[in-house]
Parts: sequence; structure tokens; C-alpha cells
Amino acid sequence: MSGVFSRDFAAEMPLVDHAEGVWIQTVDGQRYLDGMGSAGVIGIGHGRTEIYEALAGQGTKVSYVYTASFTHPWQEELSKSMLSVAPEGMSAVYFVSGGSEANETALKLARQYHVERGEPTRHKMLARWQSYHGVTIATLSLSGRTSWRAPYDPYMLPVVHVSPPYNYRCTICGGEGDCTDHCIEELERTILLEGPETISCFFAETIIGTTASGVTPGPDYYRRVRELCDRYGILFICDEVLMGYGRVGRPFAIEDWGITPDMITCGKAIGSGYAPLGAVIVSEKIAGFFREGRRRFVHGFTYSGHAMSCFVGQKVFEIMKREDLFRRPGRIGAYLHERLGALQQRHEMIGDLRGRGLYAGLEFVADRQSRAPFAPEQQITTRLVSMMRERGVIVGGGVPGANYGKGGDHIQISPPFIITEAEIDTLTGALDEVLTVLGQEPRMLAAE
Repeated sequence: MSGVFSRDFAAEMPLVDHAEGVWIQTVDGQRYLDGMGSAGVIGIGHGRTEIYEALAGQGTKVSYVYTASFTHPWQEELSKSMLSVAPEGMSAVYFVSGGSEANETALKLARQYHVERGEPTRHKMLARWQSYHGVTIATLSLSGRTSWRAPYDPYMLPVVHVSPPYNYRCTICGGEGDCTDHCIEELERTILLEGPETISCFFAETIIGTTASGVTPGPDYYRRVRELCDRYGILFICDEVLMGYGRVGRPFAIEDWGITPDMITCGKAIGSGYAPLGAVIVSEKIAGFFREGRRRFVHGFTYSGHAMSCFVGQKVFEIMKREDLFRRPGRIGAYLHERLGALQQRHEMIGDLRGRGLYAGLEFVADRQSRAPFAPEQQITTRLVSMMRERGVIVGGGVPGANYGKGGDHIQISPPFIITEAEIDTLTGALDEVLTVLGQEPRMLAAE
């Protein structure tokens, strides 16, 4: 019997022996293609032994230093590296241990920024439904993932949520246009009703993750969000924990919209699973205000700026620059989307294909014309993920409730940045087989 308190006692967890490239192998010899990138974490691929060899040569200098008392060369170097690929106007980096901590840090920094500037009434946070920002109480409160919020509902903070630009499921736009007009109008109406002077920040995943896999706003959406935030004195915070650091074929996904947020939160790929690492990239507007006023940010985790994690993060950065992995996902991702597009033509149950680069979301429907989702009792997502595993391929099951709490099946495909066309063929070939089997079953529509 295992001594581990499992994340899911209903699941039998295979014991991993080793991993290399995009492959994970268990002790019983089963080999899996990591089409999920281990929750979107793995960028440079598994088994990069040069990282730990480099750490062995440097790790004797310092294993830990409390960053409220000292800085160290590795966080200094990594901050400069990350800023060299960040959007223009970003000027400082605050290191933490993961994405939830990054978002917690950002919301607190936003609040203190307003307080220090003499606007203490700005305490409300705006976010979107069908979003995910973390598992702390504050970041889960930001999140619009209703199924994960439900057990902790009494603890949730009063975050104000608005609609996401989810064109496929928008009952107002009905699939016409890209939902920008409606969403921006709703956002401004909410700001005015709540009182602009009470609002601190607006949080948004640049491209939505597993709560509504791959939902991507229209080309004008974030420019108009930026304009609203500037008009009403609200900070705009981009959550790029999943989509940032190369996954879409750019260092940061927000670059595709041509605007600069006030903060970018990141994690996952910046450590690529080789060390726990997250970060908040801060604009000069905010960093300069604290720096020039010699102000203290009232915040900090024990492992903020952890020395060895930052060292590993720098080695990951060097590999990504050397192998062009900030850009490669855009090129190889085009092939992934091409293959998935062909599957959409073959299988009526693929209602929507979305995302960019090496992030693809597929939403499944019982009826393509009406976009009616499958009845929950058919467990399409759960069974599809299981059938893919039986074929040696891991994909991510989207969280239930994408269709505004009324069902909805979807999956995430987010492989490591080094995946090849042949490995994409393996992944999509297995998916073709599974969809063929599922497509032969009678279809039950979800109740209205």
C-alpha cells in the first residue's frame, strides 16, 4: 500500500521508470506519448540530463538563500534572460514556485500599487468565467472553473466575473463574428456598475486553458481590453502560466494582439518540469513606481527566487534559445492543427477545433448542427482519455462544464515543444481510432 495521499484515490497511478523526449515509460514497460506535456509543463522535453550535470557543477555554491536578505546570481541572470524575450515595457521579474503563487503575487501587487498611490478603494478583482488561475483560495476565487470552486464555495472571495470570448457557445453572437463587441460591452458595463474607482485589476488567460480548452479571442479583443483598463485606471494582468514561454510560437501569447499588459504571470514551461518555478513579469509603470519610491512589497514566499530553481530556469532558457524553441511550436503546431483539422472533417463529433501553436483544444458535440453537447452520462471525455491511454497516448481531459455549466466535452493537446511530425502522426492516428469507435455509438444529447 502506498503512503502517498493520492490526488485521486479512484485512479490507479502507474509507477514511472523514466522519461525521455516526448515519451514516458513505466516500470512495467508501458510507453506513453506525452501529448499533454504533463499538464503543459514540459517544453524542452523529458530527460535533459545536461541540466542536472550543470547543476552538479554549480550547486555547491549555494543551495538556498532567503531572498528577503540576499539576492543571488541565478535570479539576477534569469530575470535578464526573461526580460530579453518579454514584451517591450516589462522591466522586472518576481520569482515564485509555480503558477498559483504567481497569480497570488500579481493580485497582491496590484492591490498594494493602488493603495500606495492613494486609491485604497480599488479592491475588487475582475476575471472571466471558464477560466483557471490556480488552487489557492484567492486564485481559485479568480477562476471561473465552477466544478473546482464548488467544494470551497463558502471560502470564495467576492471576485466579479464576466463572460469569456467563447464564440462557439455564445448565445448572443451565435457563432457570428468573434464575440469581441459583446464581451467588451459587458466588461465596460460591469466596470461602470461596480464603480471604476473600486476595481483593482482584470485577470485573463490570454488563451483559455482546460476549463474551455483553447478558446482564443478575436484579433481586436485585447486592444480593447487594454483601452478600457487604461480609461478606468484598472491594471490588466495576463495569465500566461500555460500559454506563455513559447507554447504558441512566440515567447508570450499576448504578443499576437500587439499590446503590453501591466503584468504577465508565468510558470510551467519556464522550468519545464525540471524545478518548481513561476514568475510575475512586471511593467515599468509598476516596477518603476516601487523602485523610485524605495517601497517595500508586503509579500513573499519562503522559496521566492529559490536559487537552484532559478539556475535550472536559466539552463532551460539557454536550451530554448539555442534550439529555437520559443518559435518552433508555431511551425510544428501548424502541422498539428492541420492533422486535427483533417480529423474534424472525418468525425462529426468534433464540433470545434481551436488554439494556437502546440496547444489545441477539441470540443465534442452530439449534434454538430445544433452544437448540442453529449449527455454527461456518456462520459465522452473520460472514456476518450482512457481509450487514448490504452493506445499509449496521453491527452488532457477538459474540465466538465465548458458549456456554461450545462455539460460539454473537450480535450487539451499540449505536447512538448520538441515533438516531431512523426510523433504527431502517432498521436492523431490514435485519436482517429478512438473517435471512430466512439462515433459508432448512439448519441445522447444533454438535457437543456
